[in-house]
Formats: sequence, C-alpha cells, structure tokens
Amino acid sequence: MDSDKQIEVLRSVVSKNDVEILGDEEKLQKSVESNTWWQKFLKKLEVPHDANDPISVLRNPDLRPIQDKERTWGFWSFFAYWGLPNFAVATYSTGSALLALNLNIQQSIGALVIANVIIALFTILNSNPGIKYHIGYTLDQRMVFGIYGSFVGIIFRVGLAIVMYGYLAWLGGLCFNMVFSSFSKNYLNMKNTFPESVPMTRRDCIGFLCFQVVQMPFAFVKPRRVNVPSIVSCFMTLFAIIGMMAYLISKNGGPGPLFHEKVTLSASKRSWMWLYAITIWYSGVSSGVTNQSDYSRFASKGKPCYYGLFLGTVLPGTFVSLAGMLCASACKQLYGVAYWTPDEIVEQWLNDDYSAKGRAAAFFVGISFTASQLFLNLTQNGYSCGMDLAGILPKYINVTRGTLFVQLLSWVVQPWTFFNTSSGFLNAMSSFGIFTTPISVMSIIEYYLVRKSKLTQLDFFTLSKEGAYWYHYGINWKAMLCLIAGVVLGIPGLVYEVHEEIVPNTGMLNFYYGYMFFIPLVTGGMYYGLNLIFPFRHQKLYQEDPIDYFNCYSEKELEKMGMLPFSGDQENLYNILSETHDHVEEYDADNISDHDLDNKQNMHIVTDSKSKCSDEK
Repeated sequence: MDSDKQIEVLRSVVSKNDVEILGDEEKLQKSVESNTWWQKFLKKLEVPHDANDPISVLRNPDLRPIQDKERTWGFWSFFAYWGLPNFAVATYSTGSALLALNLNIQQSIGALVIANVIIALFTILNSNPGIKYHIGYTLDQRMVFGIYGSFVGIIFRVGLAIVMYGYLAWLGGLCFNMVFSSFSKNYLNMKNTFPESVPMTRRDCIGFLCFQVVQMPFAFVKPRRVNVPSIVSCFMTLFAIIGMMAYLISKNGGPGPLFHEKVTLSASKRSWMWLYAITIWYSGVSSGVTNQSDYSRFASKGKPCYYGLFLGTVLPGTFVSLAGMLCASACKQLYGVAYWTPDEIVEQWLNDDYSAKGRAAAFFVGISFTASQLFLNLTQNGYSCGMDLAGILPKYINVTRGTLFVQLLSWVVQPWTFFNTSSGFLNAMSSFGIFTTPISVMSIIEYYLVRKSKLTQLDFFTLSKEGAYWYHYGINWKAMLCLIAGVVLGIPGLVYEVHEEIVPNTGMLNFYYGYMFFIPLVTGGMYYGLNLIFPFRHQKLYQEDPIDYFNCYSEKELEKMGMLPFSGDQENLYNILSETHDHVEEYDADNISDHDLDNKQNMHIVTDSKSKCSDEK
C-alpha cells in the first residue's frame, strides 16, 4: 500500500480526540532549550533515551508498554518469581508466627493451603492488564486513581518496598554469615566489639554490608533478565531445605514434639486464629500481589503465566513452611531449642562439629538461601520500587536509578532493630496488606467491571482533560474515598497489635484478624456501588486504541484486537494527522477497499511519511 493510502486509512480510524491527545503528548515530550546553568544541569540528569523512546513528565522507556521481543517469561519464570518469596528465610520461619497463635502444625498448614490458593487466584486477576496491554503497576494506578491521583498508590508501594528491602537484606546478611562461617572458624566465633547500645553484632554487620554490596550491581540488570538465575536459586534452595529436613528428622528419629501438640482453643477462637493465620501469610506477599502487572507484562503468553504463578505460590508456599516447622520441631528435641531460621541450625551444626562435612553443608545451605534472598529482594522490592519511582519522576528516574535509590535508603530504616530490640515491626508486618489490599481490589473492579477489560494505552501519557484517565482534575475521587475507608478500618487492629497494653475493641480486632477477606468486601463493595451511583462516562470507555501506537503487539495480537500496526513515531503521526484531520468529517471511509483494511501487516507507517506528506502539501 502506498503512503497516500496509508494516511487515508489512518484518517478513517483515528478520532479527533486521539489527535488532540497526540498533540498534548508531543508538547510534553518537547525538549526545552537549555539557556541557564540550571536547565543544562537538569538536562544532563535526564534518563537515557532516544527518539523512538521520548521522555516527558509522564513517560520514559521503562514505563512504556513492553514490546513483543522483550516478553520472554514463560511457565518457569513465573514459577520462580512466585517461588522466590517461598524459598526464603521468612517463609521457612513462618511457623513460629503461626504456632504462636496456639494452632498446631497440621492446622497451620491447612490455613496456609487455603491462603495460597486465594493468593494465587487474586494474583491471576491482577495479572491481566500486564498480560493483555503489557503495562506495569504505575500505569495501572493511573487507570484506578487518575493521572495525578496515581501518586498515592505509588507512594504506598514505595514506602513498603524501602522497609521490606532493608528487612530482607538483613536476613540475606544472616545467610551470608553461613557461607563465611563455613570458610573460617574464627569468623564463626568472632567476638563482638560493638558496645551494648548497638543492637547488632560485628559479625552480623559484616554479613549485612557484604549482602548490600553484592546486590548493588544487579541494579544495572534489566528486570526481565533475572528470570533464569531466579529459577536456579529456587531449585538450589529447594534441595537445601530437603537436605536439612531429611537430616534433622532422620537424626531425631521423627518430627519431634511440636508436631504432636494439641490445640486447646475454643471453636470460636480457633476460627479467628485460622483467619489471622491466613492474613499473616497473605500480608507477607501482598505487595507482590498488588504490583503483579510489573512482571506479568513480561509474559510471552497468558496461560504459562497463570499456571506458573499458581503452582509457584501453592506448592513451595506450603512445602517450605511445613519443612520449617518440622525442622524446628526436630531441633527442639535434639538441641533443646526450636530453631526457626537456617542460620541458627547451621551455627549449631558447626559449633557441634566443625568438620569438612559440616562446613560443606553450611556452605551449600548458606549459598542457596543467600541466592534466593538476593533475587527475592531485587524482584519484590528493588526493581519494583525502581518502577514505582520512575512513575513519580519519569524524566529523571528509571528502574536502575530507582533501584539504587532504594538500596541506599534501606539503611535508613535500620533493619537490625527489627530483630534485636523490642521494636514492634515484626508484629506490625501482618498489617502491611491493609495498605495494598484496597488498591488490588479496586484495580480488579476497575479493569473488569468498570472498563470491561478494555484500555487505551495512548491516554496513560497525557495531561489532556480528554484523556480516559483524567477523571476530575486528574484524580478519581471515588477510588481515593474507598482507599481511605479500607485503610482506616484496619488501623485500629494495627495499633492493638503493636501496643499490646491497650485493651482492644473485639469487633475491630476481629476485623484486623480477617482483613484479607473484610477489606475486599468493604472497599470493593463501596467502590462498585459508587460507580453504579456515579457512573464513569467517557467517549473512549470500552474502547481500545485503533493503532498500535507503541509498536508493542505481535501480529497475532493485532489481528485479535482489530488494531492497525505502527512502526514510526508519535510525533510523525501527529504531524500527518493534524495536517489532514480537518477533512476527516468529509472523508468517506467506504472508499477504502476491504482488501486494504484486511492486509494490516502492509500498513506500517514509515518514518519518512512526514516528509512525503509535506512534499505533497
């Protein structure tokens, strides 16, 4: 098809509204001439980009929809992504929190199975904006809260990521100590030279510092490229856990006393503790559930993503927790103490017998858990926070810079105080889902029920009032109101959990125990109800882009969505359409033959179309 016919076809499918939005985006992307030293300085700080990936206050190369060639994640990649939170120290030690609720091992595992199935289904529902439209969490927040309102959801996620990054980095340092202790007995028995006022030992400080240093170079690795090492680390840790469990149970001659304990709770109290056990487990992965689109956009196909994340959540999430409980139970009988973390078990082994056999076991267990902690922290918190920060300052922050930022700032939260003082952080961890659950629920309702699974990508990057995500002054007040309602109802339970001296209100405490179920009912019901009373009306509602503006879809996807391909740049397209769109009302689309419309693969807009159109003019 020649250039004239291509332009005619485009004029027939692109609305005047889209032309205005393209013009607005072009204005946002135009570079301001640097005259002052300050402008020149800011120009140098801009993220690397080229003409095909322009930047603006709403866009940079890391925020645009993922192109087909970059979508390489399949079943094992998603199995590993959701396996990492399970093949980790926190999951291994989950039993300590669940048994503290006066449940036994069997009932704790029952609660975990239910929780994992619900989490997997919830995550699958949250995956589809990324799978279908290849957009991340940042753009997902613009869909829910509006262009400006999206900062709220992003900041919530950034705050949690910084805290959790420090927490997991500290655990990673403890894993590193297993490796170093296998190298040197002097390191194992290192004397602490820190004063008593410092809530950590010199040995733990060295492990934490080394783990942080090892993590930092990975900030320069593209997130989609860590899938293979994540898969390897998952299986390494699986074998390490199997080996530890087999050795301890075999040496003990059985699972130990904790396995045979009976539950003495009343039926009513037991029910609430089941709910609380489910909530505790969900809280640890709630951030990953919420920002699932950040990684589901890397999916090569939808079904492998679903199967991988479901099995990666349910199988390791149940097995690793059970293994941790059985190991702790065996340790209680063998050593008189229920050890809940791998580093405690390894330290006991090395102190009992610092032989080649013990050192080899310590090294393999240590390097396996270190690897899983490393890639868990990067994928769940480092890269995710980088993507979030890129949504706040797209011109100056990309994933790499954002990841480095969270790595440096994670020291500020002083994660060593979480473990070695009377800090209420570990108790408060079960409340993290209070802040993310309302966001997840509204994202699901907005995508499936309000917008009927149809989004326009072009409107994510405009400040035009005609944009589909502008709402009222750039903010969706309904989403803001429902978010506040969901969070406020969970706050009293958080206060009761941190300050045990306060006499709790039974109703609010029970709400907190089961907020994984109650917040979706309250927030989801309220949000859907408000959308029925105050329905969202927009001329592009239930519509998709007529053109693949970001050149991100495969030919099969374009055919399925009825979308035209585009291989030029948006500025070029805008100039073509703005010169001719005044005549669109008079243009007879019937003059285009069916043959022209059917052969969409021949309708790529070449980069020199602008000059051709200008010459004709």
